[in-house]
Amino acid sequence: MPPSPDKDKGKARPEMEMSEEEKAAIAAAEARQRSFERSLAGPSVGKAGLMRDQTDINRIIAAASKGSKYYLNQVRKDKELTEKIEWYQAKRDELMKMADVPRLESEAERILVEVEATRDLSQVIVHCDMDAFYASVEVQRDPSLKGKAFGVGRGVLTTASYEARKYGCRSGMAGFIAKKLCPHITLTEMHFDLYIAASKAVRKVLLQYDENLMMASLDEGYLNITPYMNANNMTAAEVVSQMRAEVEAKTQLTMSAGIAPNRMLAKICSDKNKPNGQYVMEFERTVITRFMRDLPVRKIPGFGRVTERCLEGLGVETCGDIFTHRAELLAMDHWFGFRGLCKAYLGIADNNVAPGKREERKSVGVERTFRDKTDDEDILNELTSIAEELEKDLERLQYAGKTVTVKYKLHTYENKTRAKSVGKFISTSKDILPIALELMKRELPVRIRLLGIRLSTLKDMTVADKGIKGFFTSPSKKRANSTEAGRSRPTTPILIDVDDDNELARMEREDEAEVFEMTAEDSDDVVDSPIPSDIGTPPPTSILGKRKSSESDKSAHLLGPVCPICNKALGPGTSNSGLNEHIDWCLNKEAINEAGRRSPVKKAKLEKKGTGNNAAQKGKDKKGTMLDWLKKS
Repeated sequence: MPPSPDKDKGKARPEMEMSEEEKAAIAAAEARQRSFERSLAGPSVGKAGLMRDQTDINRIIAAASKGSKYYLNQVRKDKELTEKIEWYQAKRDELMKMADVPRLESEAERILVEVEATRDLSQVIVHCDMDAFYASVEVQRDPSLKGKAFGVGRGVLTTASYEARKYGCRSGMAGFIAKKLCPHITLTEMHFDLYIAASKAVRKVLLQYDENLMMASLDEGYLNITPYMNANNMTAAEVVSQMRAEVEAKTQLTMSAGIAPNRMLAKICSDKNKPNGQYVMEFERTVITRFMRDLPVRKIPGFGRVTERCLEGLGVETCGDIFTHRAELLAMDHWFGFRGLCKAYLGIADNNVAPGKREERKSVGVERTFRDKTDDEDILNELTSIAEELEKDLERLQYAGKTVTVKYKLHTYENKTRAKSVGKFISTSKDILPIALELMKRELPVRIRLLGIRLSTLKDMTVADKGIKGFFTSPSKKRANSTEAGRSRPTTPILIDVDDDNELARMEREDEAEVFEMTAEDSDDVVDSPIPSDIGTPPPTSILGKRKSSESDKSAHLLGPVCPICNKALGPGTSNSGLNEHIDWCLNKEAINEAGRRSPVKKAKLEKKGTGNNAAQKGKDKKGTMLDWLKKS
């Protein structure tokens, strides 16, 4: 955890007697502590409608979770992130000493002009967001909850009523933390059958306004209402007001909406007049850029707490600061992705609205969270149950795959994955379970709190085989498969697209994977994914979106196993041991690089060893030796 300022020292020495360096050190320590507490509070900080100060809420959350395994893991992650930020700052200073600043600023402005040229104000995009969706459905189930502070989910809150939100209770928060913030809160069980039924009723209404409705989850989606406006001679505000009224009439649930030229702005606007309201962004460049200038970077969809802290380390707190620090950010383009930041500064993003395509899906998986498990037999039985559930999902979604990945989270909140590829496409628990058991048995004994199986290197079973197998498949079966899969088409809404991935984006994705891991220490609840796979779960949106895939990227997964960490195709000749070595490298590359910097002797030996003619063996020796050295140390 970031060091706290020495209060006794401050009392013994009046502020006026302290040197400027000491004052700066104390102020920096206090800022780090506030930043850590804000990070610990999770992704929902800064929401409107609070009765108490957000800083006070963050402090209560930190005090309540102190000493827990989650807290200790966050302390470790915070320390690593702080060191990373210091490295970024040192790298920036190093680059700027050698840089021609006027030339960098001129190049940055040229890129801004190029990005500005892509602005499209011709489409009217709406982001619809149901108000406290799970909580509202629970009130319909149990009217006695109306007007009360309550949360849905006992171990982890999936949502909280607006009365509970006033005290700082949020989704993804542990139940015991919620009770610290709001002692009179009531926690209810989850009823997914009711949520899915309500979501389908809402979607039925929204589809009347845009048949290409893009659902982002059970309770939110994007529409392009431009054709509907033109056909009915209505303004955007009139269409959305009518839509919201119809949703409420049909479902007795309220909805908020944001109206803007693209999906990013629409999502930001939908939160402006919550609950049960709407906000229209003016379709003028000057209005949009003025709106973005003072907007905190954390408000950008996909910009999480890792991005926020890293950008703060470079002096960027609002989108307007991106232009102020344009030269430095361009110099750091490899790590931060300058064009993506330009889009955030200008308020430019994708305005394409369409259901996700089946071929965009990379994997199908099932995972479960529970209280710590240590018994080997209990863990393997859980794995069996997960494999059976995965088989049902694969059958319903009509996919098969070649790479089986077992994921588990230790009681210390460290994530581990082990994978193995096979030579044929599989989709049944009979084929998946033996591989998963083989991978998991190697890791025993362990103490875990999460377990899952994921199948990747997918094949779409609705696409007719062109070979001899396709010839013998009956037309009726092909039609049945196609119809069934069409009902469960996954969605993949990406809010901000950039040309290249970057290091900060990858760091953000890793952090997002743990956003909802603040589970209660004293809970027996099993927390499955809050979005059933038949609705379609979008992949995590990185800080700057998803790297645009080329034609070669789309077919790369057919050439061999795909790493579940970096999504890189490893080639058809990759063995199972080679796949696992690559995964280990992905998981530990930061530590390996750091070890290499700290141990020049080892590094020299590795370089000497790598002078052979076999390049592939050279890389393997380097990684293997360094991993062995890390384990010993």
